[in-house]
Amino acid sequence: MNIVKGILGTLILYGTTFAASAADMIVHNAKITTYDGKEYTAFSVEDGRFKNLSTSSQELLGKATKDTIIINAQQKRVIPGINDSHLHVVRGGRFYNLETRWEGIDSLAQGIDMIRQQAERTPKGQWVRVIGGWSPYQFKEKRMPTPNELTKAAPDTPVFVLHLYSGGVLNKKALDVLNITKDTVAPKGSRYERDSEGNPTGRLIADPNPMILYKTIAALPHMTQQEQMNSSRQYYRKLLSLGVTSVIDAGGGGHVFPENYQASTALAATGELPIRVSNYLFPQKPEQEMKSFMDWMSNYRSNQNLHLHMNDGYVIEGGGELLAWKASDYENFTSSRPELHVDAEKELEQVVRLHLLQKWPFRLHATYNESIDRMLDLFEKIHKTQPLNSVRWVLDHAETISDKNLTRVKSLGGAIAVQGRMAFAGEDFLARYGKTQTERTPPIKKMIEMGIPVGLGTDGTRVSSFNPWATYYWAVSGKTVGDTQLYNKENILDRITALKLFTSRSAYFSGEELVKGQIKEGMYADFSILNHDILNVNEKYLLKTQSILTVVDGKIRFTDEESFPEFHISQDKALPEWSPVNHFD
Repeated sequence: MNIVKGILGTLILYGTTFAASAADMIVHNAKITTYDGKEYTAFSVEDGRFKNLSTSSQELLGKATKDTIIINAQQKRVIPGINDSHLHVVRGGRFYNLETRWEGIDSLAQGIDMIRQQAERTPKGQWVRVIGGWSPYQFKEKRMPTPNELTKAAPDTPVFVLHLYSGGVLNKKALDVLNITKDTVAPKGSRYERDSEGNPTGRLIADPNPMILYKTIAALPHMTQQEQMNSSRQYYRKLLSLGVTSVIDAGGGGHVFPENYQASTALAATGELPIRVSNYLFPQKPEQEMKSFMDWMSNYRSNQNLHLHMNDGYVIEGGGELLAWKASDYENFTSSRPELHVDAEKELEQVVRLHLLQKWPFRLHATYNESIDRMLDLFEKIHKTQPLNSVRWVLDHAETISDKNLTRVKSLGGAIAVQGRMAFAGEDFLARYGKTQTERTPPIKKMIEMGIPVGLGTDGTRVSSFNPWATYYWAVSGKTVGDTQLYNKENILDRITALKLFTSRSAYFSGEELVKGQIKEGMYADFSILNHDILNVNEKYLLKTQSILTVVDGKIRFTDEESFPEFHISQDKALPEWSPVNHFD
């Protein structure tokens, strides 16, 4: 029976008196800054939602019962859980246990040594793979690994190192396993680097089409379903350790719905999915986009919660980030800007009109202003007969969008999801397009000033790291992870604004801005206690930010054992046993 609490804390219902329910959790001795500028030291949680905020810890603690979970925040900063508005999380979970990650390391020599160590434990038939999320400029050496270095580190084990979606490096064993020879033809728009005799060196160059990289990734061995379940658990735990409590999944190439979603779907079905995931669906086959969306729309509705173990825990949100293959550009800043296909508008119009008809939100990958020009021309045409603002629609990335096109996005009721891709590719962009263009790429402060809904995300795991603090650092410092200054103060965010864009403002992109993203009475109790105060710590430490305790839906989902041994949650070892997660994570 549901009992509504009255003003006096009790309610007589059908002749019976019920006492007001006590808090399920109390957090005290904390540093809390709300987005209206107020400071608190404590709050309570009830039924998965924030209840009372207080400046007096004792006031709340005096209302605790023997069943109330009491968390002493140790005077640490408590923030709303990070809500990544663009992360390829379900795909990331499928592969996480197989990947040697280079996030945060500062020398190529260390990265090569990690490959050497991993090759020694990797069984025959398997690969060592470093799949994005790093920049050569983060290294002291300021360069990529060479094929010879990879061959020396792992002479008998195939190795693939992916550099964003710009290129990749294979060792000699990998070339042999993939049978890449003098006669092998690369996919259109990319190439194999060759020596003076025409033999492939091991370098893969996306110029500008990344299909050569997609093809290579697809050729690598996959895990069993059991291993993918374990891998997804490991990846979600990693995100929780960074303070992430919600993500909006942008689909991805080589990632078929619903077949490749089975691990995360199974976790959601059993109540084991520890973070909230809103899914946008991504068609995989060119010229079959309409069929894919029509099939999905006949079986699912927008904002359909697939499993009800958590409020908004695992949701079908809409379509994108790719809607039509011919209407998508690439983000390879080492190469020249690609032109959209001549038929881009024709194919995109069908898909967008279908989304509007079915009331499905949509998002669209759009890197360059020239691409956005054509997309907005089409959207203005569609808007005359089908209002675009009847659904939530989003441009993803928008690095070089002009002020004129920002005005057009605003008038059509659009939003923009910005990711920290320039934190990893900023040096390449600067070298190609120069300082003046770089300083406004993307023009994030201008977007905010114009009142366009803006959210922050990472675009992990390939063209950027999944670590939200790399994106946060970039947004508030204007620097890359290689310490290159990209922006002046006109395009740098203050820390509370950047946090807001990564929490409450990102919630707009899943239609949840009224229920999550703030520490506020009635909102979902998703929050993290951080290892240091991100609002005041020296900016160089922001890249080292971690959560020491993360709560989702009012339940403790992650703790640092040293900081909170009483709440520690044990984690199974990664599968397969030789996984790099067991050794480097």
